[in-house]
Amino acid sequence: MPKELFDNLKEIVIEKPSDKIADQINELISSGQLKTGDKLPSERFLSEKLNVGRIYVRDAIRKLEFYGIVKTVPQSGTIVAGNQDSAFVGMLTNALNLINPDYKSLMQVRNVLEIEAAGSAAERAQPEDIKMMEEAVDLLAKKVAEGEAGLEEDLMFHVRIAEATKNDVLKYLISYLTAHMQDFSKKYDICRNSRNLKALKEHRVIMEHIKNGDIEQSRESMRDHLSSLFDFTPKLK
Repeated sequence: MPKELFDNLKEIVIEKPSDKIADQINELISSGQLKTGDKLPSERFLSEKLNVGRIYVRDAIRKLEFYGIVKTVPQSGTIVAGNQDSAFVGMLTNALNLINPDYKSLMQVRNVLEIEAAGSAAERAQPEDIKMMEEAVDLLAKKVAEGEAGLEEDLMFHVRIAEATKNDVLKYLISYLTAHMQDFSKKYDICRNSRNLKALKEHRVIMEHIKNGDIEQSRESMRDHLSSLFDFTPKLK
């Protein structure tokens, strides 16, 4: 029997425990059972309740924070940020899960959204937004100095730019896509071979243009930054 008959078989995607946990918490928020300001149980409680390791709970909470669905408040724990936003992100999640996008498709969408976001941030960013970007850059610099990839710190910089646009739709589109890219970045080790050091330098350039209010240079520097990632087209297995 010719092997070509099996060319159209699709990869079986096994959902990770952290994704299942995030989906369940998101459903409680979207349905209104958890409301804005409600505090989530401790990692220990959730891990015991769901019969999973605490690392999976921690990863799920981190994903929800990326989406802006929950936020961690010092001395208070993790609280619900808002159910309308989570419902919107939930629709995005379902849509992207259905079409199972590949790396290059996601990068094409990121190019469209993030280049415009950089220009918009240059026009609208407030001092507190610049401070948040600087903190993200500093955190990435620390990770790079320690010899770590700094993937989450890298992606958080992009989220901070999206927040600076003051456009909620753009913010949540980019936040979700950025978090979705995290899985590809880990799977294909995109931050290898000093890529994180190059990204750090590019982040600083982008931030300076945004800080100076230079709309066109902000767009151009973001375009340059994303181009090297766009050219990275790992062979999907």
